Amino acid sequence: MAALFINAYQTSRNKPETLSFDIETLITIFVYQLSTSKVELHVKPIYEVPEEPLISCSTKHIKYQTGSLIPKLATFCKWPVLVLENHIIAGVCSVSRQLLKLSNKNDIKALLGFKEACLAACSESSIWTRFCEVDIVCMIKKVLKQENMNGVFHIPEEVVRFEYHLSKPVKMHNIYKAARQKNNDKGLTSSIPKEELNLEHDFGEGTAMTLADVILYPGFKIFFTITPRELIKSKLPLTAKWLSRMDNNGLPELCFNLPACKIGIKEMVLPEFQKQSLYTSDPARYKPQKRIYTKQIDIDNVLKSFDQTSTNTFIPYGHEINFNWSKIPLEASPNGGALPEKRANRKCEQLENLAKAVIKMAGDKQQTIVDFCSGSGHVGILIAVLLPKCRVFLVENKEQSLSRARDRIASLGLNNVTIVQSNLDYFIGSFDIGVALHACGVATDLVVDKCLSSKAHFVVCPCCYGGIKNCVGVSYPRSATYRDLGITHEDYLVLAHSADQTHGEDNGKTKQGYFCMDLVDTDRKKYAESCGYDVHLGKLQPTHCTNKNNLLVGIYKN
Repeated sequence: MAALFINAYQTSRNKPETLSFDIETLITIFVYQLSTSKVELHVKPIYEVPEEPLISCSTKHIKYQTGSLIPKLATFCKWPVLVLENHIIAGVCSVSRQLLKLSNKNDIKALLGFKEACLAACSESSIWTRFCEVDIVCMIKKVLKQENMNGVFHIPEEVVRFEYHLSKPVKMHNIYKAARQKNNDKGLTSSIPKEELNLEHDFGEGTAMTLADVILYPGFKIFFTITPRELIKSKLPLTAKWLSRMDNNGLPELCFNLPACKIGIKEMVLPEFQKQSLYTSDPARYKPQKRIYTKQIDIDNVLKSFDQTSTNTFIPYGHEINFNWSKIPLEASPNGGALPEKRANRKCEQLENLAKAVIKMAGDKQQTIVDFCSGSGHVGILIAVLLPKCRVFLVENKEQSLSRARDRIASLGLNNVTIVQSNLDYFIGSFDIGVALHACGVATDLVVDKCLSSKAHFVVCPCCYGGIKNCVGVSYPRSATYRDLGITHEDYLVLAHSADQTHGEDNGKTKQGYFCMDLVDTDRKKYAESCGYDVHLGKLQPTHCTNKNNLLVGIYKN
């Protein structure tokens, strides 16, 4: 039986049926009501009120349990969290998607959109998912906290971005089908340019309501309630029409007590913002016209700050451990899948290096091992087979990848593997060893930081050096050593982009690219050492198993 676990704040002892929730939980409850799925709702009452804004809600019409024993699995991720047997799901979009999938009504499942792809991409890679799951939630929290506006209300950028999005042409996978239905024209062909189909945004993703609209609705409902409606409608006409459509679309009644309208607002100011469709890729990434193309003169200038001798030992940690693929079940090997033979063999060589390092670390102890950014679980499943006494978690936000992992786990009959469908920052369980094979760009550093905060050992093989970027909690250079050398963030980006130029032995940039790879990973090494770790930097063996072949192993010094 599936179970949804949420926190609720008991702000009024006189009204036990009225609870208060943070915005993420409020959205989840709304989707839960809509889904009508047979999922048990477990509420944990909390009497200490947090600093973040809460919305009170009548729970008279919501069936839930309190005081029940919370399973261990539910404690490994930030709530709200959905638990299905040995599978954990966290994050507003992922939990909401699963609630709809578990619904017994086809019209509810249809909210997942074309090929059930609505909000399937993670917030790190999809600006649309991030907008629905993160940006609007943060915006509402800021607005609820806002005071002393002196009669002038500055409309948040996130709201204006949505208004702009609604004004742009619709982009849908099945756009011609939608155009035929809307125009009642079965003869409409794909020879007509999409821009001439005259499809408008009735809803966030096009002409039909989807889960994205459902998730956005509570936030915008709050926003339009606490701001003078007539003033805001004149500034955001398309958003106001969208909200009206949502109000009249048969959704469950929002049974929460909205805060009073902020009085004294006489003027609303629209902000300057980047006019970019929410359909486009992450604006924080480099755009083609602004991409840093590493000029040799820039690389040479940065390299002057470093000794030209690499600090990479080449010998990977755990290389002496015995390993025999013939003793590994085929289902736990890349050779047992659909990969071409050469690629499967290279994958085996990569996995063997990481597995040896983990085996050496774990010894014969019962350890908790987390395979971050696990994909379909190649690393984690192999480790679970090799170390049956250890508990292995696969943490991955791509639903499709984890579906393949689930099939492999079942075929192997493994009972020491737990699947966690979430972003890695939602995972809060304690663990002993963290592993990541080719976590792209900044993801490698997020994994390392996760291990550092848990005082866990780590085994990581970085990838996509040019994809690094400053984000919450991570900035470059990582180490004080590099900062003391005068390496700026811009210098570091030059190094990182050059590190991706490892194209083959016949390419003149390759040797320099590997050296820059070593410099970036030496920075990571020095950073971890400053946090109390012994760190080994080596090369996967054989080195040609992948162009991104550095192996960083950190051992926490107790």
